[in-house]
Amino acid sequence: MIRSHALRFLRCLPATAFALLAGHVVPAAAQGPAAAAAAGQAAGAQTLAGQPVVGQVSLLIGEARLVRRDGSTISLRQGGAVAVGDRIETTANGHVHVRFVDNAVVSVRPESVLEVQSYRFDATNPQANEVRLKVAQGVTRSISGAATEADKSRFRLNTPIAAIGVRGTDFIVQAGASDARATVASGAIVMSPLGADCAADGLGPCSGRAAQLLSADMGRLMVELRSGERVPRVVPAADHLLASGTPSTESRAAARAAAMAAAQPTLAEHRAINSDHTAALLLNIAPLSSFEADALRAAPEKSAQLAWGRYFKQLPDSQGGIAMNFEDASNGRHVTVGDFNVGLFRAGNEASAEAALNNQTGTRVDFRLSRAEATYSRNGRDEVAEVNGGTFTVDFLRRHFATALALNSASAGATEFRASGDIRSSGSQAGQFVLNEPGVSLYGALSLDGKEAGYFFSRGFAGGTFSGRTLWKR
Repeated sequence: MIRSHALRFLRCLPATAFALLAGHVVPAAAQGPAAAAAAGQAAGAQTLAGQPVVGQVSLLIGEARLVRRDGSTISLRQGGAVAVGDRIETTANGHVHVRFVDNAVVSVRPESVLEVQSYRFDATNPQANEVRLKVAQGVTRSISGAATEADKSRFRLNTPIAAIGVRGTDFIVQAGASDARATVASGAIVMSPLGADCAADGLGPCSGRAAQLLSADMGRLMVELRSGERVPRVVPAADHLLASGTPSTESRAAARAAAMAAAQPTLAEHRAINSDHTAALLLNIAPLSSFEADALRAAPEKSAQLAWGRYFKQLPDSQGGIAMNFEDASNGRHVTVGDFNVGLFRAGNEASAEAALNNQTGTRVDFRLSRAEATYSRNGRDEVAEVNGGTFTVDFLRRHFATALALNSASAGATEFRASGDIRSSGSQAGQFVLNEPGVSLYGALSLDGKEAGYFFSRGFAGGTFSGRTLWKR
């Protein structure tokens, strides 16, 4: 279950302002409203394609792209700048958070399109503020910043058929060409149909008989408008539009969903079941000295290119095994593959993963085991298992891997885990590898510099299952 005390890393330090300089975020020296105003002025001075820079990508999961006002398109990356006129488009596995100059946060969920039509913030002159966003399709969550909190009449979020003004701070919108829905987690909103009495280029909530108020105090309800209807209706809320927690909780859940999806074999990988595993069978398992065996269970290196991270469960480093807390694992890294509890995070720009993999050469590159943990489970009972040695090799030219582990547990005895397969070579999944065969499964990834690797493994044995996680270095 999602824990209510999940760290709010996307909304942490709410009084800290940020000056956007050349696409990077630099903490302002001062704190509070004055710092926010200074940051807004500094950000407004920066431009991209002739438009003022007004935000920064604070979280990127999966793939998304940015379409500039001039029509140029780039792959979105974490830390990248967002300017007025930009359109953010997420893919089926994409999830983006944007932090704006006034500390507002907007979450763009998978298969969604958000346009930044106008964004002006002046803490010393609230009447000059102007925030206008458009959700062209999909689902977004908006948490107001200082610009809207100073004067709520200066904010507007449009969909293709509806206008939404705010009397609060936190709401979720689902938009399509012929319908619009919204729920409120905090405060209140007003939805009205776009038309002669409610222009798309206006600001604030529209008024009149067609305006429908929805507040968080009204409970699990949503306001809904369908094409052709004159007045939005208040109806029971769809579960996927209810806020499941803080933006931090939402981002952790999104990371988990993306990692679990990536850990599923593609159609081609399904067809490779029972493929030739000669490469794995021929490997000699490198034994470990007692010193090396103890080092396997040491706390993970926070500077490593690859890191296992727990989405929700927070533990001290001394008790977390080889997995970090989410905040540490996701710091400068993107999730690749994983399960319900833990994901493998990788440093670098995922948009360049394919190019990075293509730069790697060598027909056999050997890696040494640096971290490992394992469990043996049978009849609902778990016991700690040992990893007594391991070998992992990569053929970068053929995009192929082979690995072997020596495993042992008190109740099951000794056995081996052996597997080999292809390495994904395209898109942001380049460098990942997934194998799922009867009795044996594995998923993992290479670091973008080709010097580290990590994988989860599982193997049925003696009526139970060995499973665990590894990290490797060259």
